[in-house]
Amino acid sequence: MGLCTAVAALAAPAFIPAPAAPAWVPGCRATGPVAAAVQPLAATPVPAVVTGRVAFHAFLATPGKGVQRSISLGDVDAVFPLASAFKPLVVRGILRDVDAGRLKLTKKLATTEANRSIESYPKGSNDVRELARRAIALSDNTASDILHLAYGPERLAREVRAKWPCTAILNTTKAWWAAQAGLLGTALGPDTLGALRTAAAAPFDERLRTAARLIAASQRVRAPVLEQTLDDYFHGPTYTPELELYVQPTSTAREFTQVSLQAYSATDLKPATRAAFRSMMQTGCCRPKTPRLATTYWGAKAGSGWRILTLTGAVDLPDGRSMAYTYLNDQSTVTDAEDIELQIRPVVTWIETQLITLAGAP
Repeated sequence: MGLCTAVAALAAPAFIPAPAAPAWVPGCRATGPVAAAVQPLAATPVPAVVTGRVAFHAFLATPGKGVQRSISLGDVDAVFPLASAFKPLVVRGILRDVDAGRLKLTKKLATTEANRSIESYPKGSNDVRELARRAIALSDNTASDILHLAYGPERLAREVRAKWPCTAILNTTKAWWAAQAGLLGTALGPDTLGALRTAAAAPFDERLRTAARLIAASQRVRAPVLEQTLDDYFHGPTYTPELELYVQPTSTAREFTQVSLQAYSATDLKPATRAAFRSMMQTGCCRPKTPRLATTYWGAKAGSGWRILTLTGAVDLPDGRSMAYTYLNDQSTVTDAEDIELQIRPVVTWIETQLITLAGAP
């Protein structure tokens, strides 16, 4: 859901590997030069606080030579929910529109009953710059949705699909949570799970039409009703992680590492907007409080939800090399987002250890 700065780790049971993925968990093998990199190094075991299904992938790239090596853990080609880790792509798209003259950073966009999502939200009207800041620094769902709607959900979905076929960003946050909560019967009928399972297996254009219906229907749901109904769903007998793969943004650890390196480099933006974006990503969650890895840049974005934690980012090293990483964890035995966020600090420390290994390996 929304994400705040993590606190210190709590003691927890030893790592419990997730069972073999059920049939409804898809896989997707990324292609291209990154996917074809050398055999990855093996990551060390994740911290003891971590339970559930985990995939981690990071790679090191050298200017002019591309990917040198990678490090991984788990099934890096399995599809996971991204939670809020998708939000940099929304902001980057908006900044491309600023560069093209289609939008101004000073343009005011209003929060309404229709576009208000769960958790804290920006009151009244706010300019594009402030909404972008909130979407990254505060992981504000409403700010992200307002920008997402301004950019065009179908437009973003098609752009992502064209570049990264294992990544899907179809719905606003309000739409996916309203669907999970069972509040979109007007768009899905009485069997939410069955309808979304069918939609997820449909051709891409049909998936886009389903997403458009969900987004439109979600705008008739009041945020307080959504929050309460969603909470009841998570704590109730009908909860299933299967739905998360059908309505939330999804990707694989392997491919989203490619996404992060390209997105955070932001070479398709003009100098001013690129600098603004990269600076903004340095406010995202999370980096080590006392870094051991020497860097000139560390941008990050996390996501959390019911039994879900995602940590993504890109790092520039003093010698000009770059790294990107993706940590995906779902089906945790820790349920509430606020509780699973307590794992952020030990997992970020673990990620830094993997990056140090990656940077120093021969």
